[in-house]
Amino acid sequence: MTSYKLISLQSLLLQGRTPMKLASFTAGGRERFGIVTATGLVDLSARLPVPDLKSAFGLGPGVLEAFAGAPCDWALEDVSWLPPIPNPTHVIGIGLNTKSHFAETAELMNRVPGDYPRYPRLFMRSPHSHVGHDQPVVVPDVSASLDYEGEIALVIGRPCHGVTALHAAEYILGYACYNDGSLRDFQMHSNQVTAGKNFLSSGAFGPWIVTADEVPEPSRLTLQTRVNGEVRQRLDMADLIFGFGELIAYISQIYGLQPGDTILTGSPAGIGALSQTWLRAGDRVEIEIPAVGTLSNPVVASGRDAA
Repeated sequence: MTSYKLISLQSLLLQGRTPMKLASFTAGGRERFGIVTATGLVDLSARLPVPDLKSAFGLGPGVLEAFAGAPCDWALEDVSWLPPIPNPTHVIGIGLNTKSHFAETAELMNRVPGDYPRYPRLFMRSPHSHVGHDQPVVVPDVSASLDYEGEIALVIGRPCHGVTALHAAEYILGYACYNDGSLRDFQMHSNQVTAGKNFLSSGAFGPWIVTADEVPEPSRLTLQTRVNGEVRQRLDMADLIFGFGELIAYISQIYGLQPGDTILTGSPAGIGALSQTWLRAGDRVEIEIPAVGTLSNPVVASGRDAA
């Protein structure tokens, strides 16, 4: 039987060693998880005695440092990407968390520009509402108002409850791209946005998680959203109303955050709703965070090539 020298993933991150891109994917007829390299994927599901990526760090001991240099088991073109964490306990979105997006929607939502919320505006997304990289985002039959929202996703690495903003970074496993796809008409059915944020396969998550030690200065992260190559949104950290630490501190007062839980930190100005430029079948949406990667998804009509 193979012997495994497990080391704490948190210790790994704090020591600044072995930066990794962690992903979940389908290959060989089943779901797997592993490390993404320039030439392929190292299959950790064949090497670790745990069922999924969340479990690999959620039980305390994490990914083997040595695995980052292991030979690849799968070529990148031979896998289908899943959301990096297919089974999070919580996916928590933050509404109107950028100054630019607050300003562009102020008149529509009858708010005073600059009168920012006192607390983060939370909503929940179902894991079934997003797909992985290169998988189709679906325009449902009942609505034609599917909109994009490019966001930076924070992935929690260990149990987190009642932490302070000062120590919040210690709980971040890493960062990923997220498309908070929203059905705007359903979102406006009430003062709760849940209906518009949870249509099956309306958003996207991925392509992988970049571990926190690969992003030594998260305050310099930037994001760009493109539709068919046209830039629609740009984000830098100065645009956030509540920063990463503030979000984790507030949310962890409420939830017992678990490994793999994902926080969507807010989308900048440039949403399609204000110009009525809805996503249509045949479009492609790209969310790029240069320090992380590019999440790219085709848009399809419900019932046609949909996952």
